[in-house]
Amino acid sequence: MATADLPRERTPSDVPPSPPLVDLLRGAWSDPNSRPSAVGAVAAIGLLGLIFWENIRHFVMVWSTDENYSHGFLVPFISLYFANEAARRGPVAVRSGVVIGSAMIGLGMLVKLATILVPFPVASDYGLLIALAGSCALLAGADALRRYWFAFFFLIFLVPLPVALYSMIANPLQLLVSQVATSMLNLIGIPTLCEGNLITLAGGNQLFVAEACSGMRQLTGFLALTTAWTYLSNRPVWVRCLLVGSSIPIAMTANVVRVTITGVITYCLDPKYASGAFHTVEGLAMMGLGLLMLATISWGLDQVVSFFRA
Repeated sequence: MATADLPRERTPSDVPPSPPLVDLLRGAWSDPNSRPSAVGAVAAIGLLGLIFWENIRHFVMVWSTDENYSHGFLVPFISLYFANEAARRGPVAVRSGVVIGSAMIGLGMLVKLATILVPFPVASDYGLLIALAGSCALLAGADALRRYWFAFFFLIFLVPLPVALYSMIANPLQLLVSQVATSMLNLIGIPTLCEGNLITLAGGNQLFVAEACSGMRQLTGFLALTTAWTYLSNRPVWVRCLLVGSSIPIAMTANVVRVTITGVITYCLDPKYASGAFHTVEGLAMMGLGLLMLATISWGLDQVVSFFRA
């Protein structure tokens, strides 16, 4: 007579391990000596949320409506990843961080109050990040801030730039991209005329390099990507700085290539293939090109470091 297989009792080895950061927080909560700090951390986060609620609401609104900042929803989760990686190194000795923590929280609050008198919302956005890092130092000690500093630093990529500052950067980039793409099109044999941000091709077709095509979106994305990559890599400081700096020419080069390819498609095929879904796919392909250029630069710098170490 066949018997039904009974479910096997789960053993501790069958349970997937928790993330180190979760284990660290769970241990802090279960330890009576550190539980007050855990409660204080929750209270501090809640209080900061109330004080800076308008800033948080602004973040969500911009991330939801502006494609240039849609990556903002991912930034907190990436910062949590960096915090989790830092937690793998084990607990941090809780030492005095009252002075630096109080100073950072005070600075964040002072900036928030100052923006009430002088409307400059982006300053209070950064004030929130400073106060958040200060709360970590105040409750967990200065060593904890040194351990988790990059997780807090990476949060700067969730802050939207002021419209005036964004336009101040994007407008010259629009002109530069238009001029360089026009030169590339003429170089490959497609007669092209550039008038400001308007590129006129032979045959009467026109391309308008809009603010969204200035390269700011690629620049922001590559800057965040290279910053994360260099932090995780085991490279000298000067190599890391060069890699972060390379995100600017990489983003600009990828965007010039994108506009040039759009011009070629418009001239040689059909303008409809240079818009809509085709244009989106083209943008994704340029992101891949940027990653390839970043990997190439990283490889080249690694070869230079290996040469001088030999």
